Amino acid sequence: MFYRFARFLMKIVFTIKYKLDIHGNTRLPETPLVICANHINLWDPILLAIIFDRPIRFMAKKELFENKILGFLLYKFGAFPVDRENVNVKTIKDAIKLVKNNEVLGIFPEGTRVKTVSEENMKTGVAMIASRADADVIPVFIKSDYKFRSTVEVFIREKIAISNFDDVSKDIKNKEITKAIYKNIYKVN
Repeated sequence: MFYRFARFLMKIVFTIKYKLDIHGNTRLPETPLVICANHINLWDPILLAIIFDRPIRFMAKKELFENKILGFLLYKFGAFPVDRENVNVKTIKDAIKLVKNNEVLGIFPEGTRVKTVSEENMKTGVAMIASRADADVIPVFIKSDYKFRSTVEVFIREKIAISNFDDVSKDIKNKEITKAIYKNIYKVN
C-alpha cells in the first residue's frame, strides 16, 4: 500500500521536474529478477521504481538509514541496508531469498554513483545473487544531467538469462555474468 502511494507521488514529482524518454519494455515478467542500472544520480532508484510495473527492493548503502526519517521511508519503500565496505553473508542471503521469493531486486552494480565508465568498477555480488537465486537480469542504462525539465532517457535492455551461464566454470561464472551485465548496460562490444 505504502509503496503504491509513494510511487504515485514520486511519479508526479518526477514528471514535473523532468521529461521521461523510455526505450524498452517496462512490463516485467512475473519471475525472479534483478534489475541492474548505472548510477548517476540520487534520483535513479526513484526513476526505476516509477517506470517498472512491479515493486523493486533496492539494496542501499547503510549510511542512508542513519537518518531516522529517511531510514523509515526507505524501509517502508522496501529498501534494505548494505555495508559497502564489509558486505556480510546475511545481506547476500537476504537478497537471494527475496529474489527466490519472486521479488524484484534493484542493484547498482558499481556500488555507488560513478563518473567514469569502466568494467573494473563493476562488483561481482550482483552476479552471485542472480546466479544463486536463478534470476534473470534486466540491464538498464540511464542518461541524463538531471537538470530541471531536462530529458531523462532510460534504455531498458534485453534480459540476460542466467541459464546461459550454466555451462561456465564456477571459477569464472560470476566474472562472466558481471561482464555481460556491464556490456549490456553500456552497450559495449
